[in-house]
Amino acid sequence: MPYSILTDSPDCEGYAVVKTGTTRVLGCHRTRREAARQIAAIEANEAEENNYRALPDNYRPALSPDVPEGRACGNCIHYDETMIQQDGENLKAYCRLWDAYVDGAFYCNRWAGAGERADAPAPPEDQIEGSSKNEPGSAAGKTGGIEVSAETEKALQTKATTHNEQMKERGRPEWTRVTLGALKAVYRRGAGAYSTSHRPGIGRQQWAMARVNAFLYLARTGRPQNAAYVGDNDLLDKDHPRYPKPEERQEGYVPTDAMVAEARRGLEWRAAFGRGGTEVGVARARDIVNRRRLSRTTIARMASFFARHAVDKRAQGFRPGEPGYPSAGRIAWALWGGDPGVTFSRSILANGRSLQDDTDIR
Repeated sequence: MPYSILTDSPDCEGYAVVKTGTTRVLGCHRTRREAARQIAAIEANEAEENNYRALPDNYRPALSPDVPEGRACGNCIHYDETMIQQDGENLKAYCRLWDAYVDGAFYCNRWAGAGERADAPAPPEDQIEGSSKNEPGSAAGKTGGIEVSAETEKALQTKATTHNEQMKERGRPEWTRVTLGALKAVYRRGAGAYSTSHRPGIGRQQWAMARVNAFLYLARTGRPQNAAYVGDNDLLDKDHPRYPKPEERQEGYVPTDAMVAEARRGLEWRAAFGRGGTEVGVARARDIVNRRRLSRTTIARMASFFARHAVDKRAQGFRPGEPGYPSAGRIAWALWGGDPGVTFSRSILANGRSLQDDTDIR
């Protein structure tokens, strides 16, 4: 059934979502965008209820020769790792598109990525290390104690207050609430991450505040807008569905399915072509394929490898269709987890490494 947005409903001070032809309010929102999102969610749910979906015939291993490089269920936007199911020795996660549990190392023709990264490595002048205002590790928790400018603190307090009031008004669970201390920690992590990479043309404060907004979305909805955003889950309410489970808070981090697919591809390439990577790279690939927990030190080495070898991506043979593909550099890149490994290491290191602690955040 079609739905409409009204701005003159007597039962709503903002944008009201109603069934077209009626005045019964299904939701009241402060912005038109929020109202449009509710309509999209309602229509999606109705479509799911009225249509049985089975996995398509083209669901197949991501390493199949005809599968575009770098695409796997594990890095698809429809892949939801918060819902898992044991299948023999393998773990499968829920696919929101097909309403089924799928293997992260498989692929189907409806694969959809989160989009190309719009950020680039930070130029030398932006690579600030350490802080004259805050001690190293001060962004590791949500208890506060982080020093920011009065203007920034006021802005963060306003965001926290507004968010919490909206959650209370809408009857949302307690786990959707946030604290000023958590937002200050997210802001500082974002300002520090700016020292590693950011979108050209955007300032450090904008970058940090954008991360705060992403965190508020995660707190509000129970899921991130970008599946790669996991670096601030520890700052959520302990009852939030994305708050790290006890086993996830053990020492080390489990490689993602997309990393496993890349590392397995790298090992197969190296065996077939006899080139690419070192014994260290091979050992790293085996750890990833076996899903061994990676320590923060190991992840820092991964990030260092990717930074040193980013130049290899410009060499001939790195991309499909080029002479010499896969080049030694491409194989080595895969052994360390490939582009999914880059996203993984950046996300983890944005949560605590000294380079991520900015000097003069405002």
